[in-house]
Formats: sequence, C-alpha cells, structure tokens
Amino acid sequence: MNDMTSIDPSLLLSNQNTASGTRTGSKTLDKNAFLKILIAQLQNQDPTNPIDDTQFVSQMAQFSSLEQMTNLKDDIDNLIKLSQQSQQIAYTQYIGRTVSWKKTETADDGTASVKSGTGTITGISFGDDNAATFTLDDGTKISFSDMTGIDSSTSNEAALIQASYLIGKKVTYTNDAGEEETASVSTVAIQNGSLVFTLDNGKKAASGQLTKIAN
Repeated sequence: MNDMTSIDPSLLLSNQNTASGTRTGSKTLDKNAFLKILIAQLQNQDPTNPIDDTQFVSQMAQFSSLEQMTNLKDDIDNLIKLSQQSQQIAYTQYIGRTVSWKKTETADDGTASVKSGTGTITGISFGDDNAATFTLDDGTKISFSDMTGIDSSTSNEAALIQASYLIGKKVTYTNDAGEEETASVSTVAIQNGSLVFTLDNGKKAASGQLTKIAN
C-alpha cells in the first residue's frame, strides 16, 4: 500500500497552542484556512471508509456560505468607503460659506463656558473617525454640530472648490442617449450658472448627470 500524504502539522490540534498557552493571532477561520483543512481531510481519508457524500456536500455548503459572507463583508467595506468619500465631498460645499456657531468649552479647571460667533469657513479637515472639523477665517475650529445657522447663498467659487475634488476621479454619468458611461474628470467649470465636468473621453457632463463616484 502506498504511503498516505501526511496532514499538515499546523492543522493538528496539538500544535494549535504555543508553549505559553494560547496561540496568538486571528481567532476566526477564513475561507482559505477552511479550504486548506477540507483538502487535507480529503487527502487523508480512509480509502476503506471514505467521507460520506452527504457530509462532503454539507462541508462544501459551509465553505460556499463562508465565501459569500466574506464577499458580502468586502462589499459593505467598499460601500462604507464610498459613503465616507461622498460625505467628505459634500462637506466641501461649506467652504466660503458664512456660518453662525455656538459651542461649550471646558477650561483646565473644569469650568464650562458657552461661546458663539459667526465666521466664514476657510478649510475642512477629517479625523480618523471621518468627523469633519471646520476652520473659520478667524482661526476658530468648530464641528458640524456646533453650527446654528448657514448663509443660504452659495458663491460660484465655493461650488468650483467643491467640484474640484472630483478632478482625477472616475465617475459614472448618463449620456444624452440615456446610457451610463464611465470616465475620469479632467476639468470643471461653471457655464450658465451650472457646473460642467470635462471628461478624459472628450465629453462633457453636467452635475445632474453624474450617478456614481468611484473609490
């Protein structure tokens, strides 16, 4: 009888613990590890008592379910990134706008005081949690929740600044025939009071024609 292929020692239960106790690292079983174990099981099955078809189908169904969950997680992660990116682009519309604000500040001695004022937003920064911090023309920094009022007028300059963040990004837009096309934004301009994007395929699209912004 030919020698049977040996099981990968790393898969043995006895090798799952280190000398110090519990093995460090991920506690989850990803699809690659699951497939590795399944292959090892098939390679080392007893020829006189092979794996039951029902058991094999069940294991393959588990693998398929695990792969689907992994793909779903990737899709959700991409959706979150796209949502964050869209939110950041949306916040740029406030650059150049005059806002009124009110916030509570706590001094080193624990004394709280309420401050308020007005100012023009000159810059925006984003933290690790994607929270936006707005810098005013007098140096004051506020959050979105600190704003109590926003000037309703939007200058052409502010609109161009907002749209400029799309330069170099791939966008999906609806052409004149009602079909979707994808291209990168080369330049932006305001024509007759509306934003117009010039694309790298030589075509132009209005802001209302854009349907998606790529990561």
